[in-house]
Amino acid sequence: MIRSTFAVPTLIALATVFGLVAALTGGGWRDAAAWIALAIPVAAVGWAMATAGGSSRSVRPVARSRVKSSFFAMPLTQVPAE
Repeated sequence: MIRSTFAVPTLIALATVFGLVAALTGGGWRDAAAWIALAIPVAAVGWAMATAGGSSRSVRPVARSRVKSSFFAMPLTQVPAE
């Protein structure tokens, strides 16, 4: 179960590390490899956003509470010293 859960994120992380190292260590073909490797996480996020289903407008906003938190309701003179 753990192997199947973390397989794709691990591959994305390894591609990212490879891309960063390739970009820092040289030019030429390493630059091309870095661009390709660093495009993988961007493509993964784009794919996840495209296949997420629904839109952000379908999420109902959370109602604000009418009660202020006790920290913000305290006058500044009552703030405990550290």
